[in-house]
Amino acid sequence: MQWKPAIALVALMLAPFGASVAARSQPVEAAPAASDEQDEASREIETLRAVEVTPLVPDEALDKRHVGKLVRWAGAIYGIDGRCLTILFARSGDHGEPRWTAEPTYQAFVACGSGGYDPELVQAHTNVTIIGRVTGKQYIGMGGGGADGPVLRIEKLYRWSDCLAGDDSPICKRGFLEPGPVEEE
Repeated sequence: MQWKPAIALVALMLAPFGASVAARSQPVEAAPAASDEQDEASREIETLRAVEVTPLVPDEALDKRHVGKLVRWAGAIYGIDGRCLTILFARSGDHGEPRWTAEPTYQAFVACGSGGYDPELVQAHTNVTIIGRVTGKQYIGMGGGGADGPVLRIEKLYRWSDCLAGDDSPICKRGFLEPGPVEEE
């Protein structure tokens, strides 16, 4: 594939963030006032962890026999086109969080929702985990090259926060996001 160098470069740029994302993906003890939020966060992580999916990586999902299969894939958003996200695939940790390593996967996929997502929360380089069904494949162009990649219909999108622990800014939301209308430009 001609786009391996571009994916390798992006993966290396994201690798330092992987450890901090993984560290924050572990449950953190909260003050009693935050117990409802912590209970919700624990339920969401359990949903990610426990969902029964077909154990495929994007390259394997290109085979027509996998259309309709439910998968859980993690990665970082490379680009957004309306209601579809192009995502650089990363191996997943125990809770479905992206695990960036020095050895990139050289894989990407497109995940399309029923609407758009808040651009303050979903943008290039945002780490996400997608639970979705394989619907087919399409050409994914990146960094002067490209290859066919699988397309998913998003059933759930989980956003991993890149904020520091304790930051309660609205743009630090971690958890499942719901799609809204697609904003026209």
